[in-house]
Amino acid sequence: MSCQKTGKIDTLRLLIIAFLAIGVIIGSEASKTLLSDPLLDEKVAAARLMQKAMDVLKAERLRNGITVDPKTDPNETGMIGEEYTDLTTTLGSLLSKRTATNPNFAGAIVEMMHRAGTNVGDDVAISFSGSFPTLNIGVLSAVSVLKLNAVIISSVGASMYGANHPQWTWLDMEGVLKSNGILPYASHAASLGGIAETRGGLGEKGIEVGLEAIRRNGVTYLDERGVNSLRQDIERRLAIYDTGFRGRKPSLFINTGGPLTSLGNSPEAYSISNGLLKKVPLSTHPQKGIIFRMAEKGVPVIHLLNIRGLAQRYGLPMDPIPLPPIPSGGTMKPQRYSGPLALSGLAFLCLMMIAAGRKRQSVKSSLTRT
Repeated sequence: MSCQKTGKIDTLRLLIIAFLAIGVIIGSEASKTLLSDPLLDEKVAAARLMQKAMDVLKAERLRNGITVDPKTDPNETGMIGEEYTDLTTTLGSLLSKRTATNPNFAGAIVEMMHRAGTNVGDDVAISFSGSFPTLNIGVLSAVSVLKLNAVIISSVGASMYGANHPQWTWLDMEGVLKSNGILPYASHAASLGGIAETRGGLGEKGIEVGLEAIRRNGVTYLDERGVNSLRQDIERRLAIYDTGFRGRKPSLFINTGGPLTSLGNSPEAYSISNGLLKKVPLSTHPQKGIIFRMAEKGVPVIHLLNIRGLAQRYGLPMDPIPLPPIPSGGTMKPQRYSGPLALSGLAFLCLMMIAAGRKRQSVKSSLTRT
């Protein structure tokens, strides 16, 4: 009987502690408060600028007779490309491309830039591909709002559902935004991207279409030949940045998509993380990419490629229909729990557990003596 009674006492105490723990959790959840985010104005401004840019591009796209397919672009943003064209370089996720049309991504990029330590007037080296035109727009919107100085190198090729329409490449979009006074930026140079040696897929027709896009937008052409000329191509791009910044070391390097020149052809390229990189792996490989070269100079790096990971990290929904309002998402409305309440609740629960343990030990000692 004594053993049964002891078990009932322990069970009762554990139930009481469990209910108290639930109460602490409910109290902490109820005490969650909105923080005063000093970057919120800039984040909202960048998101609205990104939305405005997408609206202008959609209108121009339709004016040029390039239709929007509601099956692949249910929000009718006009920012989703074709599954396959002559400019398609590699496979691409439609879900990721649609997720990246959320203008609140620009707010997340503002946060990354701030955490990287950028200040008004800083120099930012940028590498764009055509795979994620909305991320390119998000980057430029953040650059504009934060008043940064940018030198941009782009590639024309794009993965599936990116900026892969022969008459509507990333360079065409960039030109429209500049001519309409939305984003006053233009690429200093551009390559084709997706040449066979890069494990991409631009064929003879794609090369012809890409060269025409570069010519009609008046951008300096970079004749890059994949791994066969990778070291020279990387050095040439670094020289363009150096010339553009007049020898100053940039305060930040931003890469969107997966250009070979940015990632390189080293084993370490596969271990690069996403977003604002806390650490770039060391590499001694002769074909290490610009991401590694910038990190060696102490330049912070933002790498935008894994959309699912970025969305989860910044509290943005995957493939939202319809698009969320501005502002929305964890990065735009950060929350935290009440520190004092959480700590006091934890301390109270610890004391209860200690008391229950001592009571149980006391009962066991009493039974041993009898």
